[in-house]
Amino acid sequence: MSSEWPLRQDPEAPVIIALALVNDPDELGFVVLDDEDDWFISDGTELSDDVLVNRESFGKLSLREAVELLPQLGALADLPTGMAADWDPEHRTWLLSSVTGSDDEDEDVRLLAQRRAAWEYEGSPDDEAQISTGLTEIPTGPQQPVRAVRQVVREQDGTWLFVGFEVPEAEDFEVEGLELEHVANLYPDVRTVLKAAPGQVYDRATPDSEWELVEG
Repeated sequence: MSSEWPLRQDPEAPVIIALALVNDPDELGFVVLDDEDDWFISDGTELSDDVLVNRESFGKLSLREAVELLPQLGALADLPTGMAADWDPEHRTWLLSSVTGSDDEDEDVRLLAQRRAAWEYEGSPDDEAQISTGLTEIPTGPQQPVRAVRQVVREQDGTWLFVGFEVPEAEDFEVEGLELEHVANLYPDVRTVLKAAPGQVYDRATPDSEWELVEG
């Protein structure tokens, strides 16, 4: 691992990790970064309601130890809180998703109220936005494609669509759903166009170009 620490969290912070991964890191399944910016790292096993079962399946490491064991975690430096990432070992790529809800409904309601109160843009932070699939993938190999939003569409019904530069113009593409706030945190340069009214489309020629209103 590089001497330069790759993550924003304290390297000595404790993480919950599946004990199976300590013996076989290749069994990595997914990670979750909770609303407190704490890591949960699993071989695919979910936490149980049974405390004894959890003690048998999970333990604690420092985040530094976890990154030494699983260096691909370093690619998730910019992962927003409240998100999960599934590990695709064949392509050595993280596949991102938004975490919806937990076992503590009262806490979920409180956190969502805080998020909505702090939201400064159109729509709501927990709105599901459609985003081109390539923008929800973080490769860890030497070839790093450009990950940036090319087009922001506010549909007439108020829903959002974000299209990346990996999508050729005028070609069909697949989308995934992420919460709007997670898109804004993954790609902060879209925040200036989150003022879009229904029916408006913003576009730009390069990741460094200014946004242009092209429709609406």
